[in-house]
Amino acid sequence: MSGSDIDPQPRGNRRHSDRMGDIDRSDLAERLRLADSLLTALGDSLPAFERLLSEVRHEIQQLRHEEDEQGRDEEIETLRREVRQLREGMNSRAVIERAKGILMRSNAISESESFDLLNEMSQRRHRKLRDVAAEIADAVTSAPAEAPLTPVEVRPQLVGAPTEPAGRTGTRP
Repeated sequence: MSGSDIDPQPRGNRRHSDRMGDIDRSDLAERLRLADSLLTALGDSLPAFERLLSEVRHEIQQLRHEEDEQGRDEEIETLRREVRQLREGMNSRAVIERAKGILMRSNAISESESFDLLNEMSQRRHRKLRDVAAEIADAVTSAPAEAPLTPVEVRPQLVGAPTEPAGRTGTRP
């Protein structure tokens, strides 16, 4: 045998090694085919996942928008309620000022005294000040123009005392 004829590995080992290479190669090829099919499946599924993600983002935006609108609706309702209350306050103020003027003129009292009188009547009758003021304004408005109420006629109506003359009893026919 010559030196070139000497095989570093015995023949039996060479076959074993070739079989191992074949097994490793076929296993590797199978793994590559599996990886390729998984990538293909993921690639095919990716657009569906992207659509789903887009739909979820859209739903989140809609919910945020609805929350903002609901907050705005509540704020608008609060502002409308406040405007109504301010309008009522302005109307009440006008009626109260008119009643104060009537009391001042008919009873020769100051503005603060007329307000105190209105307040006292309101408390005695357990009624709102603006309602008492409206009664006074209506009483003066409904009185004939040629016969305005005198201080004596106004005061009993305001404090809730009977309007009958002093000589009569409290019974009516």
